[in-house]
Amino acid sequence: MQIVVKIGIAIAGATLAVTGYASPALAFACPVSVNAGSTWTVAPEGNLLVDDGRDLNQLTGTGTKTLITGEAYQRKYGSYSADGKKIVYSDLGRTGFGAQIWTMNADGTGRKQVTALESEAFAPKFSPNGKTIAFQTSAAIWLANADGSHARQVTRPGGYYGVGVSWAPDGSKFVTTRAQVDERSGEPFNWQIVTVRADGSGETALTSASGDKNSPVWSPDGRTIIFSYITASGMQAGDQYDLYAMRADGTGLRRLTHTKNIGEQATVFSPNGTAIVYAAWATDQTTPQVTKAKADGSAAKALNATGYPTAWS
Repeated sequence: MQIVVKIGIAIAGATLAVTGYASPALAFACPVSVNAGSTWTVAPEGNLLVDDGRDLNQLTGTGTKTLITGEAYQRKYGSYSADGKKIVYSDLGRTGFGAQIWTMNADGTGRKQVTALESEAFAPKFSPNGKTIAFQTSAAIWLANADGSHARQVTRPGGYYGVGVSWAPDGSKFVTTRAQVDERSGEPFNWQIVTVRADGSGETALTSASGDKNSPVWSPDGRTIIFSYITASGMQAGDQYDLYAMRADGTGLRRLTHTKNIGEQATVFSPNGTAIVYAAWATDQTTPQVTKAKADGSAAKALNATGYPTAWS
């Protein structure tokens, strides 16, 4: 099961240039406007789910509560329903193969396994209306009703999708990453950010140039997608992942972070869209630090938690 995926990017055929990179693969024509917010506090307002690679924790302004415990490298990928009352997550199944999809109340009670597939199921996300769960198997994206019924694969055969989907606010589509697969080695390559309609049709690539990118997420207003990216030249130079934003149609690329020797991934928007949290780690760290910033990447502050943020309610 992947945590970090290999990807590449180019925006709408534009010739782009990013400060600090030698490659001409990126540029900012028509910069994205990101809501930076008018007020700022370090504490995560509301409830924030953090997956530390073993446990699923819930952070509030007053402290941290462990909702689900597990074993090392057993990620939970928690996601809130729109009303904040339910959480969908991945855990070892009582029936079915390996990890399966579960739901529980937001306080950790009422746990229920809702899928029992003959393959691992993980990285679930509630749709905006709470009626559907998007989740993944080893190389495909599935949908199911909120109770786990009518589970069906919606992405086309022959693709390879990176871990993580993010719904558009209107529920009409989701954004994820997709790679080609090398026929000889079976390894994925040429990762791109794509949008897919909720029924699995209409897959559209938003990027096309080389490099490495992952964990795209839609803003609450539907106008912006933030993702983690490193150029091909940056990879060769030993640079780390930075956060970038673009319009939902793939235009207007903008770099949000440029932190030497620190990589950033796994962005989550605050419900009002004015702030983000993400996983940030230095080159000498094995566990990322949960970091909060304004939605434009400014005023970044480390929170008292480690792991990967997965949802904010």
